[in-house]
Amino acid sequence: MQSNITKMLQTIPQYTRMGRHGRAVLEHGTIRKWANLALTEAERKLRRIKVSGKPYILFLDPCNVCNLRCPLCPTGMKDLGRKQSMMSLECFKRYLDPHVPYLFEVNCHNWGESLINENIFDMIAYAQSRNVGTNMSSNLVIASDHHLDGLIDAGLEHLTVSIDGADAESYRKYRVRGDFDRVINNMARLVEKREARGGRGPYIEWQYIVMRHNEDKVEQAEKIAKEIGIDRIRFIPVGLPYEVKNRSALAEEWFPRKFKGRTETEETPQTFGQADRPAPCYYLYRSMVVNTDGGISPCCIVYKDKRDFDHMENHPDGNIEQIWNNEMYQSARALYTSKEWVGRKRTVCDHCDIFQRHTSKLPENMRKVKMAQKEQEKTVTADSVAGQ
Repeated sequence: MQSNITKMLQTIPQYTRMGRHGRAVLEHGTIRKWANLALTEAERKLRRIKVSGKPYILFLDPCNVCNLRCPLCPTGMKDLGRKQSMMSLECFKRYLDPHVPYLFEVNCHNWGESLINENIFDMIAYAQSRNVGTNMSSNLVIASDHHLDGLIDAGLEHLTVSIDGADAESYRKYRVRGDFDRVINNMARLVEKREARGGRGPYIEWQYIVMRHNEDKVEQAEKIAKEIGIDRIRFIPVGLPYEVKNRSALAEEWFPRKFKGRTETEETPQTFGQADRPAPCYYLYRSMVVNTDGGISPCCIVYKDKRDFDHMENHPDGNIEQIWNNEMYQSARALYTSKEWVGRKRTVCDHCDIFQRHTSKLPENMRKVKMAQKEQEKTVTADSVAGQ
């Protein structure tokens, strides 16, 4: 049991969702969408700066307001750096429509509790009507029978419920203002309602962030999930807000002790499969993130409006290609190739440690360290071969 969870925590979270993405590709695929998928993945592998492929996953945040005060969430910490608001149904449709020919799924969430937006059910239904799969994440605290019925009626395909604990005590330390018993009851009610209607959806996933105070409750959580009939419980690594300052202190307070991460260094305290991945950033090729105000972030981890790469209202004609190959996106992709892009600007991506930048794009002090590491690896490999 412990080894399985350790393996999950050492895998970057996006890769643990491949089953969900695979279903969306099959169920909502068309020849045009599949061709774009192949092109996009080829361009990422080739580390292209200017791309012809289009994003095939979309984040449209309906609401960046939340009823909880989670201490590692920018929204809960009141440090979002963006005006809090609701996305209108009209904007949702207008922002979604240009993506539809290439889109497999839309995530109707990001920095808030989506159920607070009274238009959420119409948003989900509209996306489904356009042959786009729908995912939503919720803490499920405010959910009533009205909300549970609404999710089923709208055709939501995948619901992630955030519950980080297996009893009231382990849950409330992080999910401040939450109600463990209410959330568990809401999940059970949703399963009952879904099965009563033929069990078509949504697929219900319990997402459990493993932290220092709740790591001893993971087996208990699995038992509860099995008893209720949840489709899957997924344990994910704890992450720190992208721009938080006191990272070492927060890591000491929240990171688990029993389950070890993939890496652990003084320079990179945000570990557990989320640092220094040896590949180009997939967000810059696969997904576009649109906030409640229409601002376009480079990924779902970056939140402040001053970091935006563009704004949907700058493109009333919905020209996705123009956005996708603008100066900011190309500057960010250039971090992962030896090629120089004339006029490259520094972006928020220059400070990211999740994906491994090309050595030539590292600051000089880090470049020397990387070069020395590569030389050492070559020496070790040569000695190993010679000794065989």
